[in-house]
Amino acid sequence: MMIGYVSADCPFVSRDEQKKLLEESGCRVIFNGSFSKTGSCFLQFVARQKAGVRIAVVQMDCIVSGWRHLRDIVMQVQNRHCTLVSLKEPWINTSAGRGALMLEMLGGLEELEKRFIHQRMSSGRHKAISAGCRMGRPSKLTQQQLEAVAQARAKGHTLREIAQEYDVSISMISRLLKKLPRKS
Repeated sequence: MMIGYVSADCPFVSRDEQKKLLEESGCRVIFNGSFSKTGSCFLQFVARQKAGVRIAVVQMDCIVSGWRHLRDIVMQVQNRHCTLVSLKEPWINTSAGRGALMLEMLGGLEELEKRFIHQRMSSGRHKAISAGCRMGRPSKLTQQQLEAVAQARAKGHTLREIAQEYDVSISMISRLLKKLPRKS
């Protein structure tokens, strides 16, 4: 049995066109859902299906927002012992060997891409640090202000008074004072 899924919010294919294409492909039951970045509506739909059901969609970008999201949906469908078919993307067919192979290859490429991105980010970060760049957000207070904060605290001003004077939080003043070297 093949069940169709129509995404009501799909910006690429109208609801009526999706329904028509699913009916032409042999879907006797068609479920109307909506698009969400997490695919929660579609995943709830999948969770209600019995094993052996073929789920058909017109176009995958009507229900997914990215590769990782696609992989998660395919895994959920397979965990329910169902199959997923996209009418406009023949490579998304988990019942066919080549469709499953294509999805596995895309998953591998995604992992490889993540490793490349991590390596580039890591090497860029190391280069910047070795060149003397400070990582993180810039400090709200200058070095002169930090020294003035330490002097004000030494004179007995409260953290609240100091924080109000420099328009920062009390916790920030407390953290900055802990980082300053102690004078003996």
